[in-house]
Amino acid sequence: MTTSAVVDQIELGDHVCWFHDDEADGLDAVGRFAAAGLRLGHRVVCFVDVLSAADVRASAARHGVGPPPLAGELRIVSCGDSYLAGGRFRPERVVDALAAEIASAHREGHAGVRLVGDMAWAARGTVDLDTLRRYEAAAGALFLDGRAAGLCLYDRRAFSPEWRQAMMSAHPGAGPACGPRWTPLLRAHRTADPAGLRLVGQVDRSNRDAFAALLAAATEEAPARQPVVLDLSGLTFVDVRAATTLVRAGPRGVRLVGCRPALARLLDLVRGGLADEG
Repeated sequence: MTTSAVVDQIELGDHVCWFHDDEADGLDAVGRFAAAGLRLGHRVVCFVDVLSAADVRASAARHGVGPPPLAGELRIVSCGDSYLAGGRFRPERVVDALAAEIASAHREGHAGVRLVGDMAWAARGTVDLDTLRRYEAAAGALFLDGRAAGLCLYDRRAFSPEWRQAMMSAHPGAGPACGPRWTPLLRAHRTADPAGLRLVGQVDRSNRDAFAALLAAATEEAPARQPVVLDLSGLTFVDVRAATTLVRAGPRGVRLVGCRPALARLLDLVRGGLADEG
């Protein structure tokens, strides 16, 4: 499986930090992601910076999408009209705009929304690392209902190792990675009855900021006086820091269910350690 083909493993509900090493690879990933969505009847919205609208459309066409009419809908928006509207980056406004895109596509009958963020603008000093990390982590809550998928494009050459690590941690999954079994490291799905989240995959240093933000979003949105239920039956690995986050969430009205034996033992050890500290 080629690196670009790994894009095909991204599903609605995923929020992926996609690293590339040259513009051609990045463009190929975007075109493949867009074409797959259009064939499925999705609305595809590409927020571009160094990528041009013409190149994105041509790349989608190379991956099997012909001229209109299409099953889906392709929109291309410049970063100046999205991330940097008004001349500066305001995270809350951008998150609200993305939420509006998702809601609009749902109302208009699209099967889903695919959002592409060309993040090259962030390497030009327009935003500090902590602000961008908090934005990416907060944006993850937009995907919990399974109506949208997000591909955030980062040129590995333009960002320092510190920035790359921070951006990876703010997303549940990162790519590219070759192999037919690749999936985003963590998937999270909102549940209604009981209210909470179902978590599938792994939580470690590489995605713990995203995990903490998803947990915070679930607790903030839960009905008053009703516990948030986290279904952990799909988790195959949780590191100690993530386990500590889960244990500390308990007193705030979070109930854990479906723990595998190894995770249950880890949580017990963490609880004991925190009790000793207290």
